[in-house]
Amino acid sequence: MDTRKSLWLFSIFLSLFFGVSCSGKKVITLEPVGYEPLKTIMIEKGNLKVVFTDNTGLPPNHRAGYNGIAELYHSDQDSTVFVPSFAGFNLEHIFSGDSLIQFFEPRVNPMTLYKKSETEVLLYQNATPISGTESLTEFKLVAPCYIDIIFHCILHNKQYFRHDYAGFFWASYINKPPDRNIYFRGVNEGQSVENWISAFSDKHGLKSTHRSINDKYDFFFAPDFKASLANNYSDYRYSLPFYFGRFHNMVLAYFFESSEVIRLTQSPTGGGSTNPAWDFQYLIPDPKTGKEYSFKARMVYKPFINNEEISQEYEKWINKK
Repeated sequence: MDTRKSLWLFSIFLSLFFGVSCSGKKVITLEPVGYEPLKTIMIEKGNLKVVFTDNTGLPPNHRAGYNGIAELYHSDQDSTVFVPSFAGFNLEHIFSGDSLIQFFEPRVNPMTLYKKSETEVLLYQNATPISGTESLTEFKLVAPCYIDIIFHCILHNKQYFRHDYAGFFWASYINKPPDRNIYFRGVNEGQSVENWISAFSDKHGLKSTHRSINDKYDFFFAPDFKASLANNYSDYRYSLPFYFGRFHNMVLAYFFESSEVIRLTQSPTGGGSTNPAWDFQYLIPDPKTGKEYSFKARMVYKPFINNEEISQEYEKWINKK
C-alpha cells in the first residue's frame, strides 16, 4: 500500500474515532458535569435579582412547564417583569414546519438546572423524545443590569428536521405592562427608510413575526402547523437584531448575535388578556445532526431613558465581541 493511500485511510479512521465530519465539529453531549441539580436558583448582582427555574412547578404561583427566568426584579421596580405563573426566556417549541405532535415539547420534558458560579446558571435538557434535540442554556448576570445568555443545541434526529431547517421558539410573558408594544429599528415592507417601529399585533397569531431585512428564507410550514405566532408575518422588517418593551418606568431589551436566523415575535395576550408575550425565534437552515449550534443574547433590564439609549447599549455590547 502506498504512502498516500495509507494516510488517507488513517485520516478516515481518525474522523470516525473522534467524531469529526466536514459539517463541523461533532459533540457527544452538552450535559454539564460536576454540578448539583437544583430546582430553582436565586442570584443577585448589581441592580438585579433573578430567580431561575427548571420546568417543574415553583409553589405557590409558578406553574410546571415554564422554564428559564421565573422572576426578574430591579432595585428601581418592585414588581417582577414576568407573569408570576409563567416565565421569561422560556423555551417553548422545537419545530421544522410539520404539525407539532407534542405542542410544547421543551416544556413537558425534564430540564435540569445547575449553579455554575455565584453569577452563572446552566439549564440543560437531554435529547427530547420527538425532535431528538439536546440543549444547554448558559445565563450569566453582569452588573449593573444585564443577563448574558448563550444557547447551545445538538440535533440528534435527522428525520424530524426533514424540511431542511430547525426552529426554536422562546416566550417571555410580561406582567401587565401599560404598554404592550415592542420597539425595534426597521422599515415597512417594500420601503427603504429606516425608523423606530412600534409594533403591536391586534390578536394572537395576526402579523405576529417580524423578519430581518436580510431574511430571504421561505421555510416550510404545514397548513395545520399549530404554533401560529411563528409563521404569521408582519409588514415590518427589522434592521438590527434587538428589540425592547416598556414595563412601567423600566425597559426590557433583548440583543442577539447569531450566524443563523433570528425572528422577533409577539402576542398581545400570550400570557392572558393583559399580559403580552414578547418572543423570538432562532432558525437554523440546512441543519446537520450531531453538530453543535449556538447563539448569544443579552437581556437588559433598567430604567427607561429613551430609544436611542437602548441603541447605544446594543452597539456597546455587539462591538465588544
